[in-house]
Amino acid sequence: MNLRSNSGQILVEYLLLMVIAVSCATLLINGLVGRGDGDQRGVVIKAWDKMIKVIGNDLPDCSNQTNFKSPTCPP
Repeated sequence: MNLRSNSGQILVEYLLLMVIAVSCATLLINGLVGRGDGDQRGVVIKAWDKMIKVIGNDLPDCSNQTNFKSPTCPP
């Protein structure tokens, strides 16, 4: 009889833990891979964007290039 009276409490505690877990997961996902504009982007997306720009600005036939923020070949 005691287990039956506690079954409602167990269900409420389980749902509360699920809400907390989903909330934490949502915050982590938004902070890491959020795709907002400017400062709203996540850490992983910012780093990925920076790597793609560096790779895209690398000129294959310019061995003197040291600045990969812009695609220019120094003389």
